[in-house]
Amino acid sequence: MMADGDMAALRSVDEWAFGSSFSDNRWQVASAALERDRQLGAFDAGALVGHSACVTHTLTTPGGTVPAAGVTWVGVQPSHRRRGVMSSLLRRQLADLAESGEPVATLWAAEPGIYGRFGFGVASRRLAVTTPSGTTLAGPPADGVTLAFGDVPDLIDDCREAYERLRPSRPGMVTRSREAWAESSHDDPADRAGASALRCAVARDADGAATGYAWFRTRPSWKDGTPDGTVEVDEMLTADAGSARALLGVVLDLDLMSRSRFWNLPLDDPLVGLTEHTTRLRAAVLDQLWVRLVRVDDALIARSYTGEVDLVLDITDETLRRNEGRWRLVADATGAEVSRTSAPADVALDTRALAAAYLGDDAPSRALVSGLLIEHSPGAATTLIHALRGTRAPHCPYMF
Repeated sequence: MMADGDMAALRSVDEWAFGSSFSDNRWQVASAALERDRQLGAFDAGALVGHSACVTHTLTTPGGTVPAAGVTWVGVQPSHRRRGVMSSLLRRQLADLAESGEPVATLWAAEPGIYGRFGFGVASRRLAVTTPSGTTLAGPPADGVTLAFGDVPDLIDDCREAYERLRPSRPGMVTRSREAWAESSHDDPADRAGASALRCAVARDADGAATGYAWFRTRPSWKDGTPDGTVEVDEMLTADAGSARALLGVVLDLDLMSRSRFWNLPLDDPLVGLTEHTTRLRAAVLDQLWVRLVRVDDALIARSYTGEVDLVLDITDETLRRNEGRWRLVADATGAEVSRTSAPADVALDTRALAAAYLGDDAPSRALVSGLLIEHSPGAATTLIHALRGTRAPHCPYMF
């Protein structure tokens, strides 16, 4: 458990590692979301020089859920970089997780080049989209949907309701503690950099239940006497097409704004399907949630599969040796059985490739093309690719 003095040192490590500074107000909120007994520190002569932590959450998988540790606050003082401090922290952290029995670890990567070395794979991807204001949406207006507007704190209960409504059906979503909600919605004026306060629109169905929300800021600007502002959408989540249409209608059509920017949308977001002129969208596909299968057998059991599969997987894992070797996967839409076997392998793959496929993204087909998935039995790769693929694009709506 981190002592109060160590927490003060942690603030310094994080600010140096990420090149930013906390206001006192934001530090109080951000540090409150940390679990004191799930932190690791690296010390030199009694001084904290590196840090890594976990937050406890439940991860939605295709057809199920799994206990997961969200790896976060990973940083090293510049004076101690390139000395193996981070590697030591991550290896110890993963070993502890394997011992404690959490099957999966997750993280958002500030430096993506680091985490593949430790068995993490990109399990979900996000769309970053910029579109001109006034973009026309296809189809009829959203019937039966009403909208409420206000500051985020006033509507946070509705946002939590909408989030929990969608969470069981969207792989990649995780449970959020009250402290996590407070951190992600915190709106310190010192952090706005000329933008407005964080605003909120909530969609409700005919029964008054919250079915979606959007958090956004407006950044006013003028160009040659003409309004040229930007709507910055911080978080948006919708449970159905009607709610999506209603909320998109808000953030795409605010007065004095020329464009709307979304930094974190799922690959199957309704914005893409509802936009009549897709050439007006400027989109980039970026990595989002990284997954690590800490206990590969327990992790594979905690999801369902879109096709019947009975294959022997030869798994390589340089960091967690308990995962290495041949595992028989017998699975279908109802679940899976996973057991050790000495039978010949049908498919060979590294734990990174399996982790990248865990939430249902089409990573196995990319792994096959790139040589990270090797087929030993004819047709085995196709069977595995089909079985692992999900029916919805995995997505994690917020960064922890």
